[in-house]
Amino acid sequence: MRRDTVVGLFSTVLGVLYGAAALEIPKASIGSPWAPRVFPLGISLFLIVLGVAVLAFDRKKAAGGGGEKAPHSKDPGYIKLIVGTVVLCAAYGFAFEPFGYIVSTLCFMFCLLTLVNEPRRWKSNIFITVLFTFALWGTFVYVFDIVLPSFNLEEIQHLVSGGL
Repeated sequence: MRRDTVVGLFSTVLGVLYGAAALEIPKASIGSPWAPRVFPLGISLFLIVLGVAVLAFDRKKAAGGGGEKAPHSKDPGYIKLIVGTVVLCAAYGFAFEPFGYIVSTLCFMFCLLTLVNEPRRWKSNIFITVLFTFALWGTFVYVFDIVLPSFNLEEIQHLVSGGL
């Protein structure tokens, strides 16, 4: 199976599952009842559209005979990227509250960029990580006036001492 086919199928299936989970979000009691579901359903639709687009382009490329690797060469790198991304996202989700936005996002972004760009590009990975993290932090704090979680030493000590 071609790499783009696997990525397209993964994105489409993930989008459908995410959309199903988004429909389980309770309706709002004040204002628009669909308000809590709008953004997650938008992400779901975005994943599905991108997945289908990747599948369509891959199908077109396969029909034209372009881009297929020689039968003797294997590229299992996409599996490492998919599994690595899922593991990093899960770790980021668990680290976000106790370690706060800045620490968890710096670690997450650097690890993700290292996974995608490879370790030899560590200087650009660090630059992009720091720029992205603080630009997004500034946008949330100063533009949207949203306070993001900060480093919480008491919660980390509680987790370490067995308070899971």
